[in-house]
Amino acid sequence: MDVVISSGHGLYVRGAEGFIDEVDEARRVVDRVAGVLLNLGHGVCTYHDDVSKTQSENLERIVEFHNSQTRDLDVSVHFNAFEESEDARGTEVLYVSASDLAATLADEIANAGGLINRGAKQRTDLYFLNNTAEPAVLIEVCFVDSSADVDLYDTHFSVICVAIAKALGGPERRPSKNQRDIIASVFGGEDDYNVSAYDEDMVLDDNSYYVALPDRFEGERPLVRVINRETGKSEVAEIWDVGPWNIDDPYWMTDARPQAESGTDTSGRTTNGAGIDLSPALAEVLGIDGMGKVDWEFV
Repeated sequence: MDVVISSGHGLYVRGAEGFIDEVDEARRVVDRVAGVLLNLGHGVCTYHDDVSKTQSENLERIVEFHNSQTRDLDVSVHFNAFEESEDARGTEVLYVSASDLAATLADEIANAGGLINRGAKQRTDLYFLNNTAEPAVLIEVCFVDSSADVDLYDTHFSVICVAIAKALGGPERRPSKNQRDIIASVFGGEDDYNVSAYDEDMVLDDNSYYVALPDRFEGERPLVRVINRETGKSEVAEIWDVGPWNIDDPYWMTDARPQAESGTDTSGRTTNGAGIDLSPALAEVLGIDGMGKVDWEFV
């Protein structure tokens, strides 16, 4: 699958503003989705309009770029707006002819982000959808002026982007590393006093999907897919920490955790024999209570 994906509006032709900015966030989503598509083995080309000064010029320039590329699919990323509110409003995907893909995208984004699913909506009045030569969809990720939507989007940003990429290109992937049949334990959450190895201000909250792995990653960290060995259920998570708390972890803090029944090493550090730590929300969605066997791989 070869995909051209662009952000809506432009540097000088701004879109909706609210708790977040449409142009800034659309660019962020486009770049992350493109990276995941590449890792899944698909061809992808991105575009952000940094030139246009009027709305008509902006629309024409974006469509012209799409039509200049050899591709199978055209995608435009936007964010919706109505009026400022605390109420949740949700995600929707617009189309002219690509109804099945639009419906799949809406389902996947809603499931990944916990957003209301407004579904696929046919629109025959939008310049992008009417003038791109290949099948096209326009994604309205969420509402910028809904605080509930924005909170969910911020929390599940990476998982939403993976969901978009999978829906666009399919689940095939090219992992650079994987681990099979290893023990997973649970860490994190709002009551965990251990801080992240990557950001001391990061809150290990109860709702996000994240993991701890023994390796320290410099720069942008890869996403990780974790699969429950027993049920086959899988989810994608971010790497938020170094761990688990076992004797093979050189970054483990010696006074950070109580002694475990499964033993200690000569430094007094505890080990539960796990090879990956899961956040509470990730463990719950995978159906793992306390500890369990999983496979994991980089996405």
